[in-house]
Amino acid sequence: MGLEGTAHTVSCGIVDEGHILSNSSRTYLNPNGGIHPREAAVHHAENIYDVIKEALTSSGTSLSDIDLISYSRGPGLGPCLRIVATAARSLAIKSAKPIVGVNHPLGHVEIGRKLTGASDPVMLYVSGGNTQIISHIGGRYRVMGETMDIGLGNLLDKLGRDLGYPFPGGPAIEKLAKDGHKLLSLPYSVKGMDTSFSGIYTASRELLRKGERVEDVCFSVQEYTFSMLLEVLERGLHQTSKSEILLAGGVARNQRLRGMINDLCSDLGIKAYVTDDAYCMDNGAMIAQAGLLMFKNGMQDTVDAATVDQRYRIDEVEAPWISRSDGEIAEFRGAESLIQKGEFRGRSVIRKIRIGKKYRNPDLDRNIRTVRLRNEVGLILRFQDAGARAPVVYDIDTEELSITYEKIEGHTLRTFILNQENNLHEVLFSIGSGIGKVHGIKMTHGDLTTANILISSDFQAYFIDPSMGKSDSGTEDMAVDLFLFMESLKASSANSAELFGEFMKGYKSAFGKWSEVVETMSRLEMRRRYV
Repeated sequence: MGLEGTAHTVSCGIVDEGHILSNSSRTYLNPNGGIHPREAAVHHAENIYDVIKEALTSSGTSLSDIDLISYSRGPGLGPCLRIVATAARSLAIKSAKPIVGVNHPLGHVEIGRKLTGASDPVMLYVSGGNTQIISHIGGRYRVMGETMDIGLGNLLDKLGRDLGYPFPGGPAIEKLAKDGHKLLSLPYSVKGMDTSFSGIYTASRELLRKGERVEDVCFSVQEYTFSMLLEVLERGLHQTSKSEILLAGGVARNQRLRGMINDLCSDLGIKAYVTDDAYCMDNGAMIAQAGLLMFKNGMQDTVDAATVDQRYRIDEVEAPWISRSDGEIAEFRGAESLIQKGEFRGRSVIRKIRIGKKYRNPDLDRNIRTVRLRNEVGLILRFQDAGARAPVVYDIDTEELSITYEKIEGHTLRTFILNQENNLHEVLFSIGSGIGKVHGIKMTHGDLTTANILISSDFQAYFIDPSMGKSDSGTEDMAVDLFLFMESLKASSANSAELFGEFMKGYKSAFGKWSEVVETMSRLEMRRRYV
């Protein structure tokens, strides 16, 4: 049995190893919009008995037939979580059955895998409170990227409420967007693997105030936000070399988002799985399924330890039931570009072509590629000025959106790590030193991952593709560089902490203000929106 109650829905689901036997839910709706935690908790207390009774009845089981009581430990709203945890403890005591607290996003992942047959996917989890890219790495699920402020569902709910539509606002926005045609200018905010949506909400309200058509505003909000999501999703796929996508969460029901996912998968030749609509929203069956897997793998709580955690992260939970299914690492195609070998005036070169994305609006796509091409060239030259190694630029084609670079013989840092090459600690030290020099002139890379660093045959580190960086960066931009690199190492090595330590030694040796950046990075990690 699984009991869910992290936010607006209280639910009970019953599963066995092969099937979902039942699922019963009640949803709190605030007539004034949004969610009031204490009122939602009262709603859950008033309805939890009924959903448990209904789930047992429709599954044809009794409490004595249940082998495990599982409940949503978090993340979520404290008052709501406590109602469900209290009910779970009571059932466990009454039935003398084991109990286990389940991470809420883990439930979304595992019910999706159960229903779709996905094996080891990169998951795009998009709901009101959460917007995340999740992948199984090193024995547990890792959050590769997420929103730094509000969840995408929360943005859509807020905009819907401003337009006079009840919760949830996403379906109303989707319907209005179908009649929108004009792409309006909005902030496109991607920071490494993370996204930010609060600026889009503010800008969309301003567009409405200026008299832009509601349909065009909704159309533009969807095109921008969904493109941001798919950009970081595709980058996550390239970092892990996985060949499956799983889409889940309430916003996953949006047909435009699903169409864009299908376009991405068609381009990459991978599979997309979408959780059934009935189980995209919060439900008890997903908690039961995750609880079942945890219990089978030796995880269990005592009744006294069956507490709640409002900031419970999925990467705190061991998930040994997944076998990694990484595909071949593609070194000659990145998330945004195609790489070709060739010659230029007698020199061996690499030609990098910024390829169009079928899933993106054509106007938005062209603008993103053009801006990033220009930014990349400018920052590469400044990297060299700072004393950090970067390939020499030989030619630029602004029509084809390509750059011709000198060819560096070697491999990406990710391949270098996976092949367990020699000189690894020295290489990480030199990378840290190079980034320290770059930060010293107030410049950042913007997408500092193991895929964007080349290690030459003589063990020199070269930085590539700083197209998302800045030439006048603040401390937070520098912290994003470090944080993204640290997270990228986790996807590449079981010894990521040790490798990041070597990187930091080099960084500290080259940048006197390193302590300010490290302190900001710690705050940045705490601010991530997994609540």
